[in-house]
Amino acid sequence: MSELQAVAVVGHQVKKDIKPYVTYSIKVSTSTRTWLVHRRYNDFTALHAELKSSTGKEPPGTLPPKHSWSLSRNVEDPKIIDERQKGLETYLKAILIHKDPCWRTAYGFLDFLAVPSNTHNTRTANASATATKLASSLPSATGNDSTLLHTSTSWMTEYTALQHVLRSVRSSLLKRDALAQLGDASGSRSAGVDAKRSIKDLRNRLNVLEKGLPLVEGLGQGERSRRESMVGSLKDETANVEKMAEAGIRVSSQSNVASSASPGGSRTHTPAVNEASRAALLGSAVTANTPPSRVFGTATPQSGAQETAQTRPLDDTGLVQMQQSQMDQQDSQLSQLSAILQRQMRIGQEIGREVDEQNELLDTIDSEVDRVGGKLGRAKRQLNRYV
Repeated sequence: MSELQAVAVVGHQVKKDIKPYVTYSIKVSTSTRTWLVHRRYNDFTALHAELKSSTGKEPPGTLPPKHSWSLSRNVEDPKIIDERQKGLETYLKAILIHKDPCWRTAYGFLDFLAVPSNTHNTRTANASATATKLASSLPSATGNDSTLLHTSTSWMTEYTALQHVLRSVRSSLLKRDALAQLGDASGSRSAGVDAKRSIKDLRNRLNVLEKGLPLVEGLGQGERSRRESMVGSLKDETANVEKMAEAGIRVSSQSNVASSASPGGSRTHTPAVNEASRAALLGSAVTANTPPSRVFGTATPQSGAQETAQTRPLDDTGLVQMQQSQMDQQDSQLSQLSAILQRQMRIGQEIGREVDEQNELLDTIDSEVDRVGGKLGRAKRQLNRYV
C-alpha cells in the first residue's frame, strides 16, 4: 500500500441535477503518483461515521457544519462553498498528520481517497509478517506447533524463511573466516557463535516444517512429494553448514598474514585475501593447497575460477553481497515458476475432472442407445409378423 504524503481540497464543482449539489476535488499525493478524487459533503459525513464506528473513538478532525439552503442562500453561494472547502481540507489533514496511525491507515479513509493497493508489496509484507510470527513461536515449540503449518501458503512461507536463515548462516561463517584472517579474534568468535545459534534455530524449525507437511490440506500426491524433496534438500544443506561450523575457522596455510618489522621494533600486519572463500564465491571448490595469489582476468589452474567484469572491481564483501543478490533473484524466479506450475497443476486437475464427467455422460448415452436399440429391434420384429 502506498504511503500517503499529502491531501488537499483544491477545487469544487456544482452539479446541475434535479437537485443541484457540490462536489469537492481532493488532490491526493504519494511518493510515486498524484490523483484527484471528487467527493460530496455527504461522503465526508459517511467517512466520519465509519471512522467513529470502526475505532470506537471520535476522529481527530471536526467537519464544518452543514448549512441549510434557502432562497437567500443557494447551493452556489461561493462564500459558503469556500468556507466548507477549507474546513474539509483541515479535517483531512488532521487525520493524515495525527500521531496515531490508526486513522490514516483505516480502510475507510484509504477507500475514501481511492488509494490503490500495491498487491506485490502487500503479499510480501503479509508473507514476512507470517514468517516472523512463525519464527517467534517455532524455536520454543513442541511437535504440536506444526498445526501452524496446516495451510499450503503458510508452509511455503516458513520454507522461504528457512532458506533466508540458511543463507544468513553461510554469510556468518564467511564473515567468521574473513575476520579471523584479518586478525579480529573477537569479531570472528562472535560471528561463529551467531552462526551456531542460527543453525540450532534452523534445525528446530526444520523439524517442525517436516512434521507439519503431512498435515497440510489440499495437496496432491505430486506436490506433496515435491515438498518432501524440498525438505530433504534443505536438511542436507543444513547438515553441510553445521559441519562447516563445527570444523572451525578455515584458513589456508599459504594465506597467512604477512608481517614485517617496523623501524621501532613493532610488527606491521598486512592481511592477505581469503582466496579460498573468494574462489568459492566465484563458483568452484578450492583445496587447501590453492595459492594465495590472485591474477585478475585469468583462471587458476586448480579451480578454473574466472574473473568477470562484475567481480573484478569487488572485494570479498562485495562478492558476498553480489552472490546474496543473485540468490535472492533466483529465489524470486523460482517462486514465480512454482506459482505457474501450481496453476498449471490446478488446470490439469480441472481438465481431468471434466474428462471424467464427460466419460460418465458418454457411458450413460451408450447405455441409453443400447436400450433404445433393443426396443426398436423388438418393435421391428413385431411389425414383421403382421406384414
